[in-house]
Amino acid sequence: MERSTEPARTSARDSARESDSTNAPAAIKAQPIELSDDETLEDAAVEIFSASLQHFLANVPLLQTSSARESVHQMRVALRRLRAAIGLLRPALGGPSLETAGERAKTLASVLGGARDWDVFAAALNADPREALGDDPSFHALTDSVEAFRDKAYRAAHEAVSLDETAQFIEDLRLTLERRDWEVQPEMRARVSACTFAAHALTRLRKRLLKKSKALATLSAEERHKVRIALKKARYGADFFESLFEDRKAARAYLRALGDMQDQLGVFNDMEVANGLLDRIDAENPAAARASGFIRGWLAHAARQGGDHAKKSEKRLKKLAPFWT
Repeated sequence: MERSTEPARTSARDSARESDSTNAPAAIKAQPIELSDDETLEDAAVEIFSASLQHFLANVPLLQTSSARESVHQMRVALRRLRAAIGLLRPALGGPSLETAGERAKTLASVLGGARDWDVFAAALNADPREALGDDPSFHALTDSVEAFRDKAYRAAHEAVSLDETAQFIEDLRLTLERRDWEVQPEMRARVSACTFAAHALTRLRKRLLKKSKALATLSAEERHKVRIALKKARYGADFFESLFEDRKAARAYLRALGDMQDQLGVFNDMEVANGLLDRIDAENPAAARASGFIRGWLAHAARQGGDHAKKSEKRLKKLAPFWT
């Protein structure tokens, strides 16, 4: 969301992170995946899936600390990466065990997402709205509702992570990786098959992204959300496989560019989510109505400023050269 022309999704998220940074262990981000260029796809899959699982598990203990907010985000990222890897590898490797893991990850990520949505919205309220509304009673009523909803969402997140079903999901995934409980195309057990598969997969993801992002500035909110999903998949795929290719500098530039564009599109997703959260507040707390209306107008104004950024993103994407060819 923004003060003038740039919606400040990044600053909202940074604010959420900063609130966790004092005297608290830092949340754990995804660690680099190092694959060998003569590796089989099946071996690479074990490393990729394992990295996502370890990323998730590393952040679970932090849910009980003052770093909870960022740990929730990192757990969601880990689960998204796992689901992205399962989908990316599906043409060559798959089976019921992996599909079940993907569905369980989706369910858990959805619960964690509720907490994260309130975090991002609460951080955004500390920017322009707080300056504009100041001590207006309706704004205090609104922020009180946000805190109540956020507390409820965090209780749900704690409960979901602590469930026996979550422990079973983790154990089942570990067994799946240990036993390689999946079907794999025979040629994917050959050496260098990971590199061959990666080049084709990354090309496919890039083409899909370019197709979906045509006329980006004119797309509807739903269509832009689909572009953002395609960006995530392309970014995760590049992150999984970048170590297989020699030009690391080009790979990092590619990943940075996709990440920047993903954040920019995330602004619009945050706005859609924020309007949904305001609907929930309006239904339960009429005293927040004036502040809610102001913030809806602020969001609409910020959304109108995003057209130029969308055009720049589309141009940048078209110029972005693959690092795997």
